[in-house]
Amino acid sequence: MQILFLMADGFEETEFVTPFDYFQRAGFSVTLASVSGESFVTGKLGLKIAADLALKSTDIAKFDAVFLPGGGPGVQHLKASADVERVVCDFNDQNKWILAICAAPLVLSKAGLLVDRTATCFPGCEVELVCNKFVEDRVVVDGNIITSRGAGTAEEFAFECIAQLGGRELSEKIRQQVVAR
Repeated sequence: MQILFLMADGFEETEFVTPFDYFQRAGFSVTLASVSGESFVTGKLGLKIAADLALKSTDIAKFDAVFLPGGGPGVQHLKASADVERVVCDFNDQNKWILAICAAPLVLSKAGLLVDRTATCFPGCEVELVCNKFVEDRVVVDGNIITSRGAGTAEEFAFECIAQLGGRELSEKIRQQVVAR
């Protein structure tokens, strides 16, 4: 399973680190794509990460899933990027997995991907969320799209993503490895 992380300055650190860690423990290949094209991306609280590549020059065909972390400033950058919109729309057209947490479902909403879906997002962001049905569940799976609420749900989100992409048994194995609730 190859997962493309769309990284922009201002991302929420917990929402990046937890899925990144757990996906790799599950044996998934994770590639960090810089939306700006810069070599490094800085989180909302100052965590600086090295991107593997620039989104503009990425061959997205080899990826099975795309992940969008939240964080208000980061999501604004994601929403402003035509490349990000192209990628999420392409993944949706191919029925590939789209994973978005916190305010990141707003990127999917802007692209028109949630109009017939049930979704969740960070509290307060629902006023901008255009979807068929908004729910306050911590993690929501609707077809090929998984959404979640925020940093406090990052672990549950990561486990559900692993369960959907690699099976419940694999998700439970990782849960036991990290001594999760």
